[in-house]
This record gives sequence, structure tokens and C-alpha cells, in this order.
Amino acid sequence: MLYARAKGRKVPIKTFIMDSKVVVGVGNIYANEALFKAGIRPDRLAGKISKVRLARLVECIKVVLAAAIKQGGTTLKDFVGGDGKPGYFKQELAVYGRANKPCAVCHAPLKRDSASSAQHCFLCELSNLIVLGIIIAGICY
Repeated sequence: MLYARAKGRKVPIKTFIMDSKVVVGVGNIYANEALFKAGIRPDRLAGKISKVRLARLVECIKVVLAAAIKQGGTTLKDFVGGDGKPGYFKQELAVYGRANKPCAVCHAPLKRDSASSAQHCFLCELSNLIVLGIIIAGICY
């Protein structure tokens, strides 16, 4: 379904999945995290991503959102949930807010895309492209 909606779209994938008419519940933080897990550059045009890679992204979005819900959300400043407690997903963040810090997977410095303000790891994206030819879509580490 995401592939059909993305076909021909000339908007960055991060912007595309943050559109609530396309995917509900994916804001800036969760978009960064899901794209990292899927090994997709945030600035890649949505319409240029293969069906297999978008299927993997869908699975990674589900994984990220489920983990965030389990942790009570992501508290960056003073947010608290309905129970008055902060969300603890911030401790799980692999890329969001971590520009120039070491990647949790390969330890290369994370880069910040100036256009989308997304953080990403070039080495992990490259290795995911290579691995994608070997591993079936839908696997998120």
C-alpha cells in the first residue's frame, strides 16, 4: 500500500511518511528512527524507493511505534503521559538528536541532513543496500 502511494512522488521519504494522510502517528522522531532501521536516507525521493525497501520501511515503522508505545512515548523536555509519567523511548533513540555522535550500530559519526534536519548513518545505509540483496524485506534489527 505504501508503495502504491509513493509511486511517482517527488518528495523526500521522511516528509512523505510524516504526512498524516499517508501514515498516521509518524512524526519527526519516529520517522528518523524508522528510516534508520530500514536503511533508507531521509532525503531519498519517495517515488524512487523500491517496493521491497518500502515494505521493509513499513515493518520498521511498526517496530518503532510499538517500542515507543511500550516505553510511554518520547519525552524530550517536559512531556508527561496521561498517567503523569514521562515517556522513556528517548533512551532507545538510535539517531534522533545524535548528529556527530557515534552510530549505535557501526560507530561511524552520524550525519545531519541540512534540508530535512534528519540524522542518519551513511555506512549503515550503504550496508543495508548491500544486505538487502541477501535478506528478505521486513527484518528490522
